[in-house]
Amino acid sequence: MTDTKIFSKKSIIISLILFIISTGLTAQNYSIDYYGIVSKEIDANMSKMTSDLYYTQLSEINNFSVSDKRTSPCLSDRPDSEDFSDTSLSFFTVITKDAKSDKWITTYFVVDKAHGEEHSKRKTYDSFYKILMEPKDVLKDTIKQLIENDTAPAEIAATSTDSLLSSGRSIASTEELSGTWGGEENINKIVIMRGGRGFVIFNNGASMNITVELSGSEGGKNVIITQKGNSNASFYPELKRTAALDAAVSASPIRWTFSLIDENTLSGIKDTLLPEGDSYKTGTVNVTWSRIN
Repeated sequence: MTDTKIFSKKSIIISLILFIISTGLTAQNYSIDYYGIVSKEIDANMSKMTSDLYYTQLSEINNFSVSDKRTSPCLSDRPDSEDFSDTSLSFFTVITKDAKSDKWITTYFVVDKAHGEEHSKRKTYDSFYKILMEPKDVLKDTIKQLIENDTAPAEIAATSTDSLLSSGRSIASTEELSGTWGGEENINKIVIMRGGRGFVIFNNGASMNITVELSGSEGGKNVIITQKGNSNASFYPELKRTAALDAAVSASPIRWTFSLIDENTLSGIKDTLLPEGDSYKTGTVNVTWSRIN
C-alpha cells in the first residue's frame, strides 16, 4: 500500500472522529423547569412517588439541565404561566381518570414562554401502575418530541381541552352561579341560591342541601359545592340498595370541585361513593353541569 493511500485513509478516519466530536459538542442543551404533577384523583403518597419518578427520569436525560420548581407533591390546578421563566422551558403533567372506564390519562405539557407556545401530548394507560412502570426512554422521547415542536403548538394561555383542571373563567362571587343546573344522570336538577346555599333534587325524589363557596387565588378560583347535613342512602343511586344503606351511616359528605368554563358551564370532579361489586368504595368521577335557566 502506498504512502498516499495510507495518508488518505488516516485523513478520512481523523475527519470522522472530528465530526463525531464536534457533533457532540454542539448538541442542543435545554434548561427545564419542572413543576410536577397536576391531579385531583390520586392520593398524596402516589402523587409524590410519580412526581419524584418524573423528576429523576428528566434529570437523567442528556443535555437537560433540570430545576425543581415543585411547591407540592401534587397540584390541584395548572401552574400559573406568569411564574414561568422566559429563559427556560417549563414542564408539568396533568393526570386524570377516564370517567367511563378504569383507564388513566396523562397529558404532558412543555411551555416555551419566550416564544408564547405550549405543546402537549396525551397518552392513555390501562392502569395507574402502567404509568409508573413505563420505561424512562419513553418519557425521554415524548419530552424531546415536545421540545422539538413535533406537535402543533397552542397559545400559551389557552385552556387545554384534555383536562378539566384548568383555571377556566374567573369568578368573583357565588352570586354568579344563582339559577338551576343539570347534567348528572341520576340528578333531576340542582338549584343554587344567593348566599352560597342550594339543594340537589335526585331522580328518585331525594333532596340534598348544599353549600356553595369559592376556593383558590383571585386568578383561578374553584367552585366548591358540598353536601350539607347527614347522608341518605338515596344520595347513592349508583350503589346497590344494601350497600347504600350501609354507606349512609358513616359516609363523608359528597363534594364537587368545579371550574367555571363559561357563565353556563361548570366542569370538574365529584368526590362520592362508587360501586365495587356488591359493596362500595370512595372515588371521584368527572362531572359537567350546565345552567338550565
